[in-house]
Amino acid sequence: MAYIRKLPLLLALTGAIITGLAGYVHRVNNKDNMANMVIAMVVFYVVGLFIRNTINNIVDTIRQKAEERELEEKRLLAEEKKKEEEAEKAEMADDAGSIVNLVADDKYDIGISDDEFNELPITDYIKNELRK
Repeated sequence: MAYIRKLPLLLALTGAIITGLAGYVHRVNNKDNMANMVIAMVVFYVVGLFIRNTINNIVDTIRQKAEERELEEKRLLAEEKKKEEEAEKAEMADDAGSIVNLVADDKYDIGISDDEFNELPITDYIKNELRK
């Protein structure tokens, strides 16, 4: 990126040097040659400014689109994760609804001790009838 920042100056100097060498080879007067070099320097500097701004805009657009893609991917991942969590919760709710908890309360006291419990008189009746 450092070369892109220096691009207008590099283009202006290169254009001026090439113009000066071309004028020297063709034996142009030094005053005219210097005027041509200044004109070439200004023109190439302006062209370099346009090129630098265009490249910077392209780089900024690419970065912006990359950030948007990353945000979109994060949003999609968050949505997928949320859907998976909802599906897991739904499965747990379905599983929890079908499981019967047989132990209701260990401390439940009905007020009858083992000594007070009487067997039904039907058992005595059945035993007596079977013996007959």
